[in-house]
Amino acid sequence: MSEPFSAATPAPIGAAASGPATRVGPCTQRRAVLAALPGIILLPGIASACGMTEPAQPPSTVQQTTTVPATTVSAAEIPVGTAKQFKAGDSTVIVAQPAEGEFVAYSARCTHQGGVVQVIEGMTLRCPLHGAEYDATDGRNTLAPAPRPLDVVPVSESGGQLTLG
Repeated sequence: MSEPFSAATPAPIGAAASGPATRVGPCTQRRAVLAALPGIILLPGIASACGMTEPAQPPSTVQQTTTVPATTVSAAEIPVGTAKQFKAGDSTVIVAQPAEGEFVAYSARCTHQGGVVQVIEGMTLRCPLHGAEYDATDGRNTLAPAPRPLDVVPVSESGGQLTLG
């Protein structure tokens, strides 16, 4: 017959054990698991709470307006149905004339990762970084990965001169 399980306290380290050796049985193991259970359950919650941040918001798909330093260019430089790049301070701006006497301007910063979009042909603009494309008529993104249209830059025309910004 086997000896009964003992819950005797083990001898301190370095001290000689007196009496029979302490045996660990199912009850002792169960107590150890039950004692550790709150920590096991709470640990993932505590760990995730320490790094809690707001969930990332999806990028906006709405066209925005931006300003650039006031710059004047000749309206004659942009024929009907074309777009052209201009510098306005440190910014690059795309100016287009979709219809006779109608001028529009957009920031040349790609809304994907900020590359400078180029005029490809007529009213088609493309970012050299990842191939996002835009329509210079209204600035809308026509080919991914651009998440939204180009930012509008205010433009006004007076006496054959365009004022950007």
